[in-house]
Formats: sequence, structure tokens, C-alpha cells
Amino acid sequence: MKSTVVKYTLAVICFCGVLLASQWLLKGARLDMTEQNIYSLSPGSEQILANLQQDVALTLFFSDKASKDLTALRSYALRVQELLQEYTLLSKGKLTFNVIDPEPFSEEEDKAAEFGLQAVPLGTGDEVYFGLSAQNAAGVEANIAFLQPDKEAFLEYQVSELIYRLGQTQTPVVGLLSELDMQGGFDMRSGGSTPPWTIYEQLDQMYDVRIVDSEMNQLDEAISLLILVQPEKLSEVLLYEIDQFVLNGGKLLVFMDPKAETQQAPNMPEEGEDASSHALKKLFDQWGIEYKANEVVTDSAYGLTVSMGENQPPMRHLGLLGVQQDGMNPNEVVSSDLESINFASAGRLNDKSAELDSLQFDALVWSSDMAQVINTEDYAASTDPSQLLNNFTPSGESYVLAARLSGSANSAFDEKPLDSEAVANHTKTTNQLNVIVVADTDVLTDRLWVQVQTFFGQRIAQPWADNGAFVNNIVEQYLGSSDLIGIRSRGRFSRPFEVVQDIQQKAQDEYLANEEALQQQLQETEEQLALLEQQRAKESLTLSPAQEVALENFQQQKLRIRKALRDVRHELDKDIESLGNWLKVLNIAVFPILLTCLLLIIMRIRLRRT
Repeated sequence: MKSTVVKYTLAVICFCGVLLASQWLLKGARLDMTEQNIYSLSPGSEQILANLQQDVALTLFFSDKASKDLTALRSYALRVQELLQEYTLLSKGKLTFNVIDPEPFSEEEDKAAEFGLQAVPLGTGDEVYFGLSAQNAAGVEANIAFLQPDKEAFLEYQVSELIYRLGQTQTPVVGLLSELDMQGGFDMRSGGSTPPWTIYEQLDQMYDVRIVDSEMNQLDEAISLLILVQPEKLSEVLLYEIDQFVLNGGKLLVFMDPKAETQQAPNMPEEGEDASSHALKKLFDQWGIEYKANEVVTDSAYGLTVSMGENQPPMRHLGLLGVQQDGMNPNEVVSSDLESINFASAGRLNDKSAELDSLQFDALVWSSDMAQVINTEDYAASTDPSQLLNNFTPSGESYVLAARLSGSANSAFDEKPLDSEAVANHTKTTNQLNVIVVADTDVLTDRLWVQVQTFFGQRIAQPWADNGAFVNNIVEQYLGSSDLIGIRSRGRFSRPFEVVQDIQQKAQDEYLANEEALQQQLQETEEQLALLEQQRAKESLTLSPAQEVALENFQQQKLRIRKALRDVRHELDKDIESLGNWLKVLNIAVFPILLTCLLLIIMRIRLRRT
């Protein structure tokens, strides 16, 4: 008896000892067995944490008590906490993490509102906070107002971008070269001044924007991102500077337009000059991209409807494109979460990367296949949208309006130009090309995406399209370092039952076909009933016997059709319920019985051997 007690006591002591030893020896060890590594940080995030220049404090505001009945949200909140704990663990003390429950009328709720976090009202009258606030050692604050579960795939990017921005000690520098009056100026048509473009104001508020003149011979070494808007007549020396800037790791964002609507005096090609050529052609040839300055994309599927004036019906303008989600790359952070981007007289980009080794061309935004390419002069001559409609013939091909270039590329220059003042050695190649080209400049103008109102001396911008979000996404991604650019979209934690989804889709297709036929019958029956009721109202309060019979028959037919519709809706879930019942039987009875039998067989085999 004593020996048995001693054995059990020693077993408990050994178990506790092994547990404590594993906690100490394996502290920080991780093994992510999920298919998409959803519990692990990307190498880019790990690199960002390793290179933080100052400490950052993270605070997650989550209404724990108010969300007690929101099972899905609480589950997502737990995953967010686990991810933030992973960040803290890998930061080696540079990050601190805290969770606060901002209960109503508490100091914590006031603190959440002070940080600019957003409370979402519930049907019960309560409000739920679920936002992330961050503050660096210098006191600079930033936040994610609400962590939306439907944006889970980009959670790591959002958090890493926030940490990176606050972890740096210097404001990123953006170089801007624009032939358009983005900063505001004088409008020769109206004779008055024009305000700055909203997109310029947003960039100027967030970053150190430095203007680059087309006559400059040298770029500022502090520039991290260079934005070119309708560049024209660039000198050979400045073109070389742009080439070397990109090859030495700089990020480049280009907006080029075959017909910039805001350009007051566009440069016309000289006699004998190729009308399709442009200022960056020499660089584009090395980057595997083709753009022609004399081609405009028109699109009947994405054409926006415009007003034609008083007493005239609105009309679709094939040159004004409202690209929807099916025309945007869902795998790119800069475009995946947007709903619509508006373009005007946009050009197209052709992929020539196949002719070059190790260069990648990724389309970000594209037209529908109901599109056509026309000459810029023909487009400019079509002052009436009806002319574009009358002359439209779809090619059946989709055209790229914006694209990302990455990978390896060579310099467009064999050596420095003689007039170059560059001190650094000539760089011949790079394997980290970071260039985005958008074949439109009107996408930046206020008229295509935002309404600006003045309120007590302040300009209030109210976006109605996602043009600004698209540009800001690109800038934020490019200024987030190459580590942030390479961060993948996180996998989703939900694992859909594909068999059930297939059954649902098949049943829904059958349901919709039956429903359309029944709805048509129901509409015809209701029209007949309405006609009889009108006759009753016009002729007399009573109907003839024949009309009464017809009315009764129509009413009975209406009831039969409505019952048939209900039956069709019930049939939609029948196969799914049947599959669910079989799964319950298998999980509750069949599999446990099979497992028990297997264990009994194994035990019997072992007993026979002994």
C-alpha cells in the first residue's frame, strides 16, 4: 500500500517537475500547425520589430462586458490579443501591450474617446469599443478606430504599419514632381485662384512633402518616395536621377494621362515626334511596361452616368470610368478593400515583363472586357458623350489601368550623363524594384472622388469614391519600408465547410430558377386581381357572377403560388439539414463506436502477445 502511494506521489512530482522545466526551457518556443500560418508573424513584421527606433505602447480597448452575447466578435478579439502578444514577445521589450475594458461612463471610456476610437452601437442600447491605440516614447499617438472582423486578412499589415510608423524617429520624406496645379494656383479659365487638391493636403499633413522641379539636376537624398504626376520634358540628368533613385531602393509612384483634364496648356508633340512617346519611355522600356500617350480607354460597363443639363436625360460617359470591385486586384493590400475608383480619359498599361528576366508585372486596377481603345485626338473631338456611344465597338479585352512593377531591373543608362552632379557610383541593376504606375491623373482630382465644404474656416472633405484611399494605401505601403511591403495577407481563421457551400450554391441556383417562374406567375395574378378591383371601383360596388368566380379563382391561385414559394424556400435547406444530421450521427455514434472497437482489438492483440 505504501509503495503504491509513493509511486503516485513520485509520479505527480515528476509530472509537475517536467511541466515547470518545459515552461522554463521552452519559453518563447512556437509551433504553428495551421495551414496558412495564421498564428505566426511574417518575416517582414519580425524585421520591423527588430529595427524599431523607439519604444511603442499598445492598448487594446475592448468592451468585454458589453459584448458578452457577441460570440463571433469575442472570438475574434481573443485572436487579436494573441496576435498582439506575439508582437510583444518578439519585440524584445520595445513593445508593451495592455487591454482595457471601457465600461460606460468610466474614465476608461473617456480615454478611448480621447484616443479617437469608434464605438459601435448595439441593438440593446449598449456600445462596443474594439480599437487599438498606440503611443511612442515621444508622445506621438495613432490608432485603428475599430478592428473590423471582415478585414481580418489584413490585420497583420494594419498592426505592423502602425507600429512601424510610431517606431521611427523621423517623418518620411515624399518628393513630388507635378506638371499640374496640385498645390492650388491661378485658373486662367475662371480668372480666380484654385485651392490645393485634397489628396495633396492629406499627403502634406502626414508626411514631409518636398517639391521637385523638372529643371533640377539632383534629387534630395532624404526622399523615400518619389511621386511623378504627368511628367513632361524631363532633362536627361533628372531622368538619370530617377533611374538611379529607383535602382538604389527608392519607391516610385507615377501618374500619367493621355488627356489630363486639369492641364490648362498641355504640351503638344512637335512635328515629326512620335505622338505615343512620353517622358519616361526610356525607363519604362527597362521596367517591362508599355504606355502610349495617344490612347484612351473607353468602357461601356464601367461608364459613369452624367447630367446633360436642364430638360435633358442623363447619359453614360464611356470615358469616365467607375471601376468596381471586380476590376481591382483582391490580393493586393492597396486595392482589396476598396469599392469604387473613378478615372477620366485614362490610358492603358501593357505588360512587357515576359521579355525581361526576373521582373514581375501585377495589375492593380483594370477595365471590363466591354472596353475599347481610341485615339486621344478622336476622344478630345467627342465633346458629346453620345458621340462616344455611337462610335463604340467593344474589343472584348480588358485593359490595365494601374500596375505594380517589382523584381529585378537594369539601368536605362550605361553611364552617368556628362552634366550629372551625382557623387555616388553608377548603379547598373537592382533586384528590389518598387514602382507603381497609374495611367491617369484625373483620379487625383477632387471632382472624381470627394466633395469639399468649408465649415467655420476649415475645409471638410467628404469622399464619395475610393480614389483618395487608393492613393493613400499606396503611399502608406511604400513608406512602410520594404519589410512592410512584403507582408502577406493573413489567412482567415474561419474554415468554411466546402461541401456545405457547394450544396448551398446548387440549391440556391435551383431555388432562384423556380422562384423567378413563380414570382412571374404571382405578378400576373396580382395584375389580374388589380384589374378586377379597378372594374369594381369604376362600374359598381358589386361584380357580376362571372367576375366574382374569376376573382375567387385568382385569389386561390395567388395562395397556391405563395405556398409554392414557401415550399421552394424550405427545399433550399433540406440537403444541408440532411448532411448535418448525418454528420451528427457519425460524430456522436459511428466514429466513437469504431474507435472503441479499434482500441479493443489493439488491447486484445497485446494481451495475446503477453
